[in-house]
Amino acid sequence: MDRFSVLPESHLSAIVSFLPFKEAARTCVLSKRWRHVWRSSKNIEFDERCFANVDADREVQRQVFIDFVRQWVQNYQVPTVDRLSLKFSQPQNNPRVVENCIAFALARHVKHLALDFSDPTWAVHDLDDIAHPTPFDLPLSVYNHPLESLTLSSCNFNVSEFKNFGLLKEISLCWVEMKESTTKALLANCGYLESLSLRHCWDMDDFFCVRVGELKLKTLVVYKCRFTCSYFEFEAPNLRCLRYSGTLPKFCLLRNGGLDEVDLDFGHETHGNEAVSDLLGQLIDEVNPMTALTVCTFMLQVLPMGEEGIGSPLGITQLTLKTTMHDHEQHGIQYLLKNCPQLETLKFEIDSHARTRIINYTEYEAPCAEVKPEHMWDQTKIIFPCVTQTLREVELKGFRASPNEIGLMCYLLHHGRVMEKLTIIVSSQASGRGNPQLYRIVAEKTRDLPRTGVFHVWDSVGTEWLFNILAADVNLSIRF
Repeated sequence: MDRFSVLPESHLSAIVSFLPFKEAARTCVLSKRWRHVWRSSKNIEFDERCFANVDADREVQRQVFIDFVRQWVQNYQVPTVDRLSLKFSQPQNNPRVVENCIAFALARHVKHLALDFSDPTWAVHDLDDIAHPTPFDLPLSVYNHPLESLTLSSCNFNVSEFKNFGLLKEISLCWVEMKESTTKALLANCGYLESLSLRHCWDMDDFFCVRVGELKLKTLVVYKCRFTCSYFEFEAPNLRCLRYSGTLPKFCLLRNGGLDEVDLDFGHETHGNEAVSDLLGQLIDEVNPMTALTVCTFMLQVLPMGEEGIGSPLGITQLTLKTTMHDHEQHGIQYLLKNCPQLETLKFEIDSHARTRIINYTEYEAPCAEVKPEHMWDQTKIIFPCVTQTLREVELKGFRASPNEIGLMCYLLHHGRVMEKLTIIVSSQASGRGNPQLYRIVAEKTRDLPRTGVFHVWDSVGTEWLFNILAADVNLSIRF
Protein backbone atom coordinates (compact mmCIF):
# COMPACT_ATOMS: atom_id res chain seq x y z
CA MET A 1 0.00 0.00 0.00
CA ASP A 2 1.42 3.42 -0.99
CA ARG A 3 1.29 6.44 1.31
CA PHE A 4 -1.29 8.21 -0.86
CA SER A 5 -3.81 5.44 -0.20
CA VAL A 6 -4.29 6.50 3.41
CA LEU A 7 -4.97 10.16 2.57
CA PRO A 8 -8.53 11.49 2.66
CA GLU A 9 -10.24 12.62 -0.57
CA SER A 10 -9.78 16.29 0.29
CA HIS A 11 -6.00 15.84 0.41
CA LEU A 12 -5.94 14.03 -2.94
CA SER A 13 -8.00 16.83 -4.47
CA ALA A 14 -5.51 19.37 -3.14
CA ILE A 15 -2.64 17.40 -4.69
CA VAL A 16 -4.16 17.25 -8.19
CA SER A 17 -5.03 20.96 -7.95
CA PHE A 18 -1.30 21.73 -7.92
CA LEU A 19 -0.82 19.83 -11.20
CA PRO A 20 -1.40 21.19 -14.71
CA PHE A 21 -4.86 20.13 -15.85
CA LYS A 22 -3.63 17.57 -18.40
CA GLU A 23 -1.29 16.02 -15.83
CA ALA A 24 -4.11 15.89 -13.30
CA ALA A 25 -6.26 13.99 -15.82
CA ARG A 26 -3.54 11.38 -16.24
CA THR A 27 -3.78 10.44 -12.55
CA CYS A 28 -7.02 8.60 -13.35
CA VAL A 29 -4.98 5.56 -14.48
CA LEU A 30 -3.09 5.22 -11.18
CA SER A 31 -5.75 3.15 -9.43
CA LYS A 32 -9.48 2.74 -9.06
CA ARG A 33 -9.53 5.27 -6.25
CA TRP A 34 -7.77 7.87 -8.40
CA ARG A 35 -10.15 7.43 -11.33
CA HIS A 36 -12.33 10.45 -10.52
CA VAL A 37 -10.06 12.48 -8.21
CA TRP A 38 -8.91 14.76 -11.03
CA ARG A 39 -12.49 15.92 -11.54
CA SER A 40 -12.27 17.75 -8.22
CA SER A 41 -9.24 19.81 -9.26
CA LYS A 42 -9.50 23.52 -8.44
CA ASN A 43 -7.14 24.32 -11.31
CA ILE A 44 -9.33 23.90 -14.42
CA GLU A 45 -8.21 24.36 -18.03
CA PHE A 46 -10.61 23.93 -20.93
CA ASP A 47 -8.48 23.95 -24.10
CA GLU A 48 -10.13 23.36 -27.44
CA ARG A 49 -6.74 22.56 -28.99
CA CYS A 50 -6.37 19.46 -26.83
CA PHE A 51 -9.29 17.98 -28.76
CA ALA A 52 -7.71 18.61 -32.16
CA ASN A 53 -7.52 15.64 -34.50
CA VAL A 54 -6.16 16.00 -38.01
CA ASP A 55 -8.41 13.17 -39.21
CA ALA A 56 -11.64 14.73 -37.93
CA ASP A 57 -13.78 17.61 -39.15
CA ARG A 58 -13.16 20.82 -37.19
CA GLU A 59 -16.84 21.31 -36.35
CA VAL A 60 -17.01 17.76 -35.04
CA GLN A 61 -13.99 18.45 -32.84
CA ARG A 62 -15.57 21.65 -31.51
CA GLN A 63 -18.75 19.83 -30.64
CA VAL A 64 -16.82 17.14 -28.75
CA PHE A 65 -15.06 19.89 -26.80
CA ILE A 66 -18.33 21.73 -26.09
CA ASP A 67 -19.93 18.53 -24.83
CA PHE A 68 -16.95 17.87 -22.55
CA VAL A 69 -17.15 21.36 -21.05
CA ARG A 70 -20.91 21.12 -20.55
CA GLN A 71 -20.67 17.77 -18.77
CA TRP A 72 -17.78 18.93 -16.59
CA VAL A 73 -19.67 22.04 -15.44
CA GLN A 74 -22.81 20.06 -14.71
CA ASN A 75 -21.03 17.37 -12.68
CA TYR A 76 -18.51 19.51 -10.76
CA GLN A 77 -19.17 19.18 -7.02
CA VAL A 78 -16.46 21.33 -5.40
CA PRO A 79 -17.78 24.66 -4.07
CA THR A 80 -14.70 26.74 -4.97
CA VAL A 81 -12.35 27.11 -7.95
CA ASP A 82 -8.93 28.75 -7.75
CA ARG A 83 -8.19 29.07 -11.45
CA LEU A 84 -10.16 28.65 -14.67
CA SER A 85 -8.69 28.91 -18.16
CA LEU A 86 -10.80 28.73 -21.34
CA LYS A 87 -9.16 28.53 -24.77
CA PHE A 88 -11.86 28.65 -27.42
CA SER A 89 -11.49 30.24 -30.89
CA GLN A 90 -14.40 32.02 -32.61
CA PRO A 91 -16.48 32.29 -29.41
CA GLN A 92 -19.08 34.44 -31.19
CA ASN A 93 -20.32 31.26 -32.90
CA ASN A 94 -21.01 29.60 -29.54
CA PRO A 95 -21.40 32.41 -26.99
CA ARG A 96 -23.41 30.24 -24.59
CA VAL A 97 -20.35 28.04 -23.95
CA VAL A 98 -18.33 31.05 -22.84
CA GLU A 99 -21.14 32.51 -20.77
CA ASN A 100 -21.72 29.22 -18.95
CA CYS A 101 -18.01 28.77 -18.19
CA ILE A 102 -17.70 32.29 -16.81
CA ALA A 103 -20.88 31.96 -14.74
CA PHE A 104 -19.61 28.61 -13.41
CA ALA A 105 -16.27 30.15 -12.37
CA LEU A 106 -17.74 33.30 -10.79
CA ALA A 107 -20.28 31.28 -8.80
CA ARG A 108 -17.35 29.35 -7.30
CA HIS A 109 -15.40 32.48 -6.36
CA VAL A 110 -12.62 32.01 -8.92
CA LYS A 111 -9.48 34.04 -8.19
CA HIS A 112 -7.59 33.62 -11.48
CA LEU A 113 -9.49 33.84 -14.77
CA ALA A 114 -7.98 33.36 -18.26
CA LEU A 115 -10.02 33.72 -21.48
CA ASP A 116 -8.19 33.02 -24.74
CA PHE A 117 -10.25 33.43 -27.92
CA SER A 118 -7.32 33.71 -30.34
CA ASP A 119 -6.96 31.55 -33.40
CA PRO A 120 -3.97 29.14 -33.33
CA THR A 121 -3.38 29.82 -37.04
CA TRP A 122 -2.46 33.47 -36.49
CA ALA A 123 1.16 34.39 -37.30
CA VAL A 124 2.91 35.04 -33.99
CA HIS A 125 6.18 36.30 -35.53
CA ASP A 126 4.85 38.80 -38.09
CA LEU A 127 4.47 42.21 -36.42
CA ASP A 128 2.80 43.60 -39.55
CA ASP A 129 -0.02 41.06 -39.32
CA ILE A 130 -1.01 40.91 -35.67
CA ALA A 131 -4.15 43.08 -35.80
CA HIS A 132 -7.10 40.71 -35.47
CA PRO A 133 -10.12 42.69 -34.18
CA THR A 134 -12.58 40.54 -32.26
CA PRO A 135 -16.36 40.92 -31.98
CA PHE A 136 -16.46 39.30 -28.53
CA ASP A 137 -16.78 41.48 -25.42
CA LEU A 138 -15.96 40.58 -21.85
CA PRO A 139 -19.28 39.98 -20.02
CA LEU A 140 -20.25 42.72 -17.54
CA SER A 141 -20.52 40.18 -14.71
CA VAL A 142 -16.74 39.74 -14.67
CA TYR A 143 -16.02 43.37 -13.76
CA ASN A 144 -17.73 43.11 -10.39
CA HIS A 145 -15.87 39.99 -9.30
CA PRO A 146 -12.86 40.25 -6.92
CA LEU A 147 -10.25 38.63 -9.18
CA GLU A 148 -6.55 38.48 -8.35
CA SER A 149 -5.37 37.84 -11.92
CA LEU A 150 -6.99 38.26 -15.34
CA THR A 151 -5.79 37.12 -18.76
CA LEU A 152 -7.67 38.25 -21.89
CA SER A 153 -6.67 37.16 -25.38
CA SER A 154 -8.63 38.44 -28.39
CA CYS A 155 -11.34 39.76 -26.09
CA ASN A 156 -12.66 43.34 -25.99
CA PHE A 157 -12.91 45.06 -22.62
CA ASN A 158 -14.11 48.33 -21.12
CA VAL A 159 -11.12 49.80 -19.32
CA SER A 160 -13.28 52.23 -17.32
CA GLU A 161 -14.91 49.22 -15.60
CA PHE A 162 -11.52 48.04 -14.34
CA LYS A 163 -11.87 50.38 -11.37
CA ASN A 164 -14.00 47.63 -9.81
CA PHE A 165 -11.01 45.27 -9.78
CA GLY A 166 -9.77 46.45 -6.41
CA LEU A 167 -7.77 43.27 -5.67
CA LEU A 168 -6.36 42.66 -9.14
CA LYS A 169 -2.59 42.04 -9.03
CA GLU A 170 -1.86 40.54 -12.47
CA ILE A 171 -3.17 41.46 -15.93
CA SER A 172 -2.15 39.84 -19.21
CA LEU A 173 -3.59 41.22 -22.46
CA CYS A 174 -2.99 39.47 -25.78
CA TRP A 175 -4.18 40.10 -29.35
CA VAL A 176 -5.99 43.33 -28.46
CA GLU A 177 -5.79 46.97 -29.52
CA MET A 178 -3.77 48.82 -26.89
CA LYS A 179 -3.34 52.58 -27.09
CA GLU A 180 -1.33 54.66 -24.65
CA SER A 181 -4.54 56.12 -23.19
CA THR A 182 -5.88 52.61 -22.55
CA THR A 183 -2.71 51.60 -20.71
CA LYS A 184 -2.79 54.73 -18.55
CA ALA A 185 -6.45 54.21 -17.65
CA LEU A 186 -5.86 50.55 -16.84
CA LEU A 187 -2.99 51.34 -14.49
CA ALA A 188 -4.87 54.21 -12.87
CA ASN A 189 -7.92 52.00 -12.22
CA CYS A 190 -5.95 49.05 -10.83
CA GLY A 191 -4.06 50.52 -7.91
CA TYR A 192 -2.72 47.22 -6.59
CA LEU A 193 -1.46 45.88 -9.91
CA GLU A 194 1.95 44.19 -9.63
CA SER A 195 2.31 42.55 -13.05
CA LEU A 196 1.34 43.81 -16.53
CA SER A 197 1.88 41.73 -19.66
CA LEU A 198 1.16 42.97 -23.20
CA ARG A 199 1.54 40.37 -25.96
CA HIS A 200 0.79 40.72 -29.67
CA CYS A 201 -0.99 44.03 -29.07
CA TRP A 202 -1.29 46.69 -31.75
CA ASP A 203 -1.94 50.41 -32.41
CA MET A 204 0.51 51.56 -29.78
CA ASP A 205 1.07 55.28 -30.27
CA ASP A 206 4.07 56.98 -31.87
CA PHE A 207 5.09 58.39 -28.49
CA PHE A 208 4.42 55.85 -25.72
CA CYS A 209 4.68 57.55 -22.35
CA VAL A 210 3.03 56.14 -19.21
CA ARG A 211 3.25 58.01 -15.91
CA VAL A 212 0.56 57.07 -13.41
CA GLY A 213 1.13 58.09 -9.79
CA GLU A 214 2.83 55.69 -7.41
CA LEU A 215 2.52 52.39 -9.25
CA LYS A 216 3.07 49.16 -7.33
CA LEU A 217 4.00 47.45 -10.61
CA LYS A 218 6.90 45.02 -10.22
CA THR A 219 6.83 43.11 -13.53
CA LEU A 220 6.41 44.54 -17.04
CA VAL A 221 6.28 42.28 -20.12
CA VAL A 222 6.00 43.67 -23.65
CA TYR A 223 6.14 40.83 -26.16
CA LYS A 224 6.02 41.30 -29.94
CA CYS A 225 3.65 44.23 -29.95
CA ARG A 226 3.32 46.49 -32.97
CA PHE A 227 5.00 49.72 -31.98
CA THR A 228 5.25 52.58 -34.42
CA CYS A 229 6.95 54.68 -31.79
CA SER A 230 10.62 55.57 -31.51
CA TYR A 231 10.32 56.44 -27.82
CA PHE A 232 9.07 54.27 -24.95
CA GLU A 233 8.81 55.84 -21.49
CA PHE A 234 7.41 54.05 -18.46
CA GLU A 235 7.38 55.23 -14.87
CA ALA A 236 7.29 52.37 -12.37
CA PRO A 237 9.16 53.15 -9.13
CA ASN A 238 8.89 49.57 -7.85
CA LEU A 239 9.74 47.75 -11.09
CA ARG A 240 11.90 44.66 -10.57
CA CYS A 241 11.46 42.63 -13.76
CA LEU A 242 11.45 43.79 -17.40
CA ARG A 243 10.94 41.49 -20.39
CA TYR A 244 10.83 43.10 -23.81
CA SER A 245 10.66 41.48 -27.26
CA GLY A 246 10.08 43.41 -30.48
CA THR A 247 11.52 46.34 -32.39
CA LEU A 248 14.08 48.69 -30.85
CA PRO A 249 12.76 52.05 -29.58
CA LYS A 250 14.59 54.43 -27.30
CA PHE A 251 13.85 53.47 -23.70
CA CYS A 252 13.33 55.58 -20.61
CA LEU A 253 12.50 53.71 -17.39
CA LEU A 254 11.81 55.81 -14.32
CA ARG A 255 12.16 53.67 -11.22
CA ASN A 256 13.71 53.43 -7.78
CA GLY A 257 16.53 50.95 -7.20
CA GLY A 258 17.85 48.17 -9.40
CA LEU A 259 16.13 45.44 -11.38
CA ASP A 260 16.24 41.75 -10.50
CA GLU A 261 15.73 40.50 -14.05
CA VAL A 262 15.97 42.01 -17.56
CA ASP A 263 15.24 40.07 -20.79
CA LEU A 264 15.80 41.88 -24.11
CA ASP A 265 15.03 40.43 -27.55
CA PHE A 266 15.26 42.51 -30.73
CA GLY A 267 15.16 39.62 -33.18
CA HIS A 268 12.85 41.54 -35.52
CA GLU A 269 15.52 44.14 -36.28
CA THR A 270 17.34 43.63 -39.58
CA HIS A 271 20.07 46.28 -39.69
CA GLY A 272 23.01 46.95 -37.46
CA ASN A 273 25.50 49.83 -37.44
CA GLU A 274 27.34 52.08 -34.99
CA ALA A 275 24.24 54.19 -34.28
CA VAL A 276 22.14 51.12 -33.42
CA SER A 277 24.98 49.77 -31.28
CA ASP A 278 25.17 53.02 -29.34
CA LEU A 279 21.38 52.89 -28.84
CA LEU A 280 21.72 49.37 -27.40
CA GLY A 281 24.49 50.58 -25.10
CA GLN A 282 22.28 53.41 -23.88
CA LEU A 283 19.45 50.94 -23.26
CA ILE A 284 21.68 48.69 -21.14
CA ASP A 285 22.82 51.73 -19.18
CA GLU A 286 19.16 52.66 -18.70
CA VAL A 287 18.22 49.29 -17.13
CA ASN A 288 21.41 49.07 -15.07
CA PRO A 289 21.85 48.20 -12.19
CA MET A 290 20.37 44.71 -12.48
CA THR A 291 21.04 41.23 -11.17
CA ALA A 292 20.24 39.00 -14.17
CA LEU A 293 20.36 39.84 -17.89
CA THR A 294 19.19 37.88 -20.95
CA VAL A 295 20.16 39.07 -24.44
CA CYS A 296 19.45 37.91 -28.01
CA THR A 297 21.64 37.16 -31.01
CA PHE A 298 20.94 40.61 -32.51
CA MET A 299 22.51 42.28 -29.49
CA LEU A 300 25.50 39.92 -29.59
CA GLN A 301 26.12 40.87 -33.22
CA VAL A 302 25.58 44.63 -32.95
CA LEU A 303 26.87 45.64 -29.51
CA PRO A 304 30.60 45.50 -30.46
CA MET A 305 30.06 47.88 -33.42
CA GLY A 306 29.60 51.12 -31.48
CA GLU A 307 32.13 53.64 -30.26
CA GLU A 308 30.33 54.72 -27.07
CA GLY A 309 29.50 51.23 -25.79
CA ILE A 310 28.21 50.48 -22.31
CA GLY A 311 28.84 53.42 -20.02
CA SER A 312 29.96 51.52 -16.91
CA PRO A 313 30.61 47.89 -15.95
CA LEU A 314 27.49 45.84 -15.21
CA GLY A 315 26.98 44.42 -11.75
CA ILE A 316 25.00 41.41 -12.95
CA THR A 317 25.71 37.98 -11.48
CA GLN A 318 23.74 35.94 -14.05
CA LEU A 319 23.96 36.28 -17.84
CA THR A 320 21.88 34.28 -20.33
CA LEU A 321 22.75 34.39 -24.03
CA LYS A 322 20.17 33.31 -26.63
CA THR A 323 22.48 32.50 -29.50
CA THR A 324 23.11 30.47 -32.62
CA MET A 325 26.87 30.55 -31.89
CA HIS A 326 27.43 32.09 -35.32
CA ASP A 327 30.84 33.62 -36.03
CA HIS A 328 29.34 37.12 -35.91
CA GLU A 329 28.20 36.61 -32.31
CA GLN A 330 31.56 35.69 -30.77
CA HIS A 331 32.88 39.20 -30.25
CA GLY A 332 29.56 40.11 -28.65
CA ILE A 333 30.04 37.29 -26.15
CA GLN A 334 33.52 38.57 -25.39
CA TYR A 335 32.19 42.12 -25.15
CA LEU A 336 29.70 41.13 -22.43
CA LEU A 337 32.24 39.04 -20.51
CA LYS A 338 34.48 42.09 -20.45
CA ASN A 339 31.68 44.28 -19.07
CA CYS A 340 30.40 41.83 -16.41
CA PRO A 341 33.24 41.64 -13.85
CA GLN A 342 31.02 40.11 -11.11
CA LEU A 343 29.44 37.35 -13.22
CA GLU A 344 28.79 34.08 -11.36
CA THR A 345 26.43 32.14 -13.67
CA LEU A 346 26.69 32.02 -17.47
CA LYS A 347 24.03 30.27 -19.58
CA PHE A 348 23.89 29.65 -23.32
CA GLU A 349 20.58 28.82 -25.00
CA ILE A 350 21.81 27.60 -28.39
CA ASP A 351 19.29 27.24 -31.21
CA SER A 352 20.64 27.03 -34.74
CA HIS A 353 17.05 26.95 -36.08
CA ALA A 354 15.98 30.06 -34.18
CA ARG A 355 14.05 32.67 -36.12
CA THR A 356 16.92 35.11 -36.16
CA ARG A 357 18.68 37.22 -38.73
CA ILE A 358 22.43 37.29 -39.18
CA ILE A 359 23.29 40.94 -39.66
CA ASN A 360 24.57 41.91 -43.11
CA TYR A 361 27.63 44.07 -42.45
CA THR A 362 27.49 46.76 -45.13
CA GLU A 363 29.02 49.73 -43.33
CA TYR A 364 31.01 47.73 -40.82
CA GLU A 365 33.50 44.93 -41.28
CA ALA A 366 32.50 41.72 -39.52
CA PRO A 367 34.54 41.64 -36.28
CA CYS A 368 35.61 38.05 -36.90
CA ALA A 369 36.55 38.42 -40.55
CA GLU A 370 40.27 37.88 -39.93
CA VAL A 371 39.89 35.02 -37.45
CA LYS A 372 39.10 31.44 -38.37
CA PRO A 373 36.28 29.84 -36.33
CA GLU A 374 38.56 27.27 -34.71
CA HIS A 375 40.84 30.06 -33.48
CA MET A 376 38.13 32.46 -32.30
CA TRP A 377 38.79 31.69 -28.65
CA ASP A 378 42.25 30.10 -28.47
CA GLN A 379 43.80 33.21 -30.02
CA THR A 380 42.06 35.49 -27.56
CA LYS A 381 44.80 37.04 -25.43
CA ILE A 382 42.41 38.87 -23.11
CA ILE A 383 41.63 37.07 -19.88
CA PHE A 384 38.35 38.43 -18.56
CA PRO A 385 38.34 39.01 -14.76
CA CYS A 386 34.92 37.39 -14.30
CA VAL A 387 36.16 34.13 -15.85
CA THR A 388 39.14 33.83 -13.53
CA GLN A 389 37.69 35.35 -10.35
CA THR A 390 33.89 34.99 -10.03
CA LEU A 391 32.40 32.59 -12.65
CA ARG A 392 31.24 29.41 -10.89
CA GLU A 393 28.57 27.84 -13.12
CA VAL A 394 28.28 27.48 -16.90
CA GLU A 395 25.43 25.84 -18.81
CA LEU A 396 25.43 25.03 -22.53
CA LYS A 397 21.89 24.12 -23.64
CA GLY A 398 21.42 22.90 -27.21
CA PHE A 399 25.07 21.83 -27.64
CA ARG A 400 25.90 20.80 -31.24
CA ALA A 401 29.67 20.47 -31.04
CA SER A 402 30.38 23.37 -33.42
CA PRO A 403 33.92 24.80 -33.43
CA ASN A 404 32.71 28.00 -31.77
CA GLU A 405 30.95 26.05 -29.00
CA ILE A 406 33.97 23.86 -28.32
CA GLY A 407 36.41 26.74 -28.53
CA LEU A 408 34.39 28.76 -26.01
CA MET A 409 34.02 25.75 -23.72
CA CYS A 410 37.75 25.08 -23.77
CA TYR A 411 38.49 28.75 -23.08
CA LEU A 412 36.22 28.73 -20.04
CA LEU A 413 37.66 25.45 -18.76
CA HIS A 414 41.20 26.69 -19.20
CA HIS A 415 40.75 30.05 -17.47
CA GLY A 416 37.84 29.34 -15.12
CA ARG A 417 39.86 29.00 -11.95
CA VAL A 418 36.86 29.13 -9.59
CA MET A 419 34.34 27.40 -11.88
CA GLU A 420 32.58 24.59 -10.01
CA LYS A 421 30.03 23.22 -12.47
CA LEU A 422 29.74 22.82 -16.24
CA THR A 423 26.39 21.54 -17.51
CA ILE A 424 26.12 20.40 -21.13
CA ILE A 425 22.66 19.70 -22.56
CA VAL A 426 23.03 18.33 -26.07
CA SER A 427 20.59 19.28 -28.82
CA SER A 428 17.91 16.75 -29.72
CA GLN A 429 17.97 17.87 -33.37
CA ALA A 430 20.25 16.50 -36.09
CA SER A 431 22.21 18.97 -38.21
CA GLY A 432 24.98 19.13 -40.79
CA ARG A 433 27.43 18.57 -37.95
CA GLY A 434 25.92 15.28 -36.83
CA ASN A 435 23.21 13.91 -34.57
CA PRO A 436 22.44 13.91 -30.82
CA GLN A 437 24.52 10.78 -30.30
CA LEU A 438 27.59 12.43 -31.83
CA TYR A 439 27.00 15.62 -29.81
CA ARG A 440 26.98 13.56 -26.62
CA ILE A 441 30.18 11.71 -27.56
CA VAL A 442 31.92 15.05 -28.06
CA ALA A 443 30.47 16.45 -24.83
CA GLU A 444 31.59 13.41 -22.82
CA LYS A 445 35.18 14.05 -23.88
CA THR A 446 35.18 16.96 -21.46
CA ARG A 447 35.39 14.44 -18.61
CA ASP A 448 38.95 13.68 -19.67
CA LEU A 449 40.02 17.31 -20.11
CA PRO A 450 41.85 17.58 -16.76
CA ARG A 451 44.10 14.76 -17.95
CA THR A 452 44.73 15.78 -21.56
CA GLY A 453 46.31 18.67 -23.39
CA VAL A 454 44.66 18.44 -26.82
CA PHE A 455 40.96 18.18 -27.63
CA HIS A 456 40.24 16.48 -31.01
CA VAL A 457 36.84 16.83 -32.69
CA TRP A 458 35.73 15.60 -36.11
CA ASP A 459 32.63 16.92 -37.83
CA SER A 460 30.26 14.90 -40.04
CA VAL A 461 32.33 15.52 -43.19
CA GLY A 462 35.61 14.43 -41.62
CA THR A 463 37.17 17.80 -40.84
CA GLU A 464 39.34 17.67 -37.73
CA TRP A 465 39.51 20.51 -35.22
CA LEU A 466 42.21 20.67 -32.56
CA PHE A 467 41.87 22.69 -29.37
CA ASN A 468 44.72 23.04 -26.89
CA ILE A 469 43.33 22.71 -23.40
CA LEU A 470 44.47 22.52 -19.82
CA ALA A 471 41.58 22.64 -17.37
CA ALA A 472 42.14 25.06 -14.51
CA ASP A 473 40.36 23.06 -11.82
CA VAL A 474 40.67 19.27 -11.60
CA ASN A 475 37.72 19.20 -9.17
CA LEU A 476 35.33 20.68 -11.71
CA SER A 477 31.93 18.95 -11.84
CA ILE A 478 30.76 18.24 -15.41
CA ARG A 479 27.17 17.12 -15.90
CA PHE A 480 25.04 16.09 -18.85
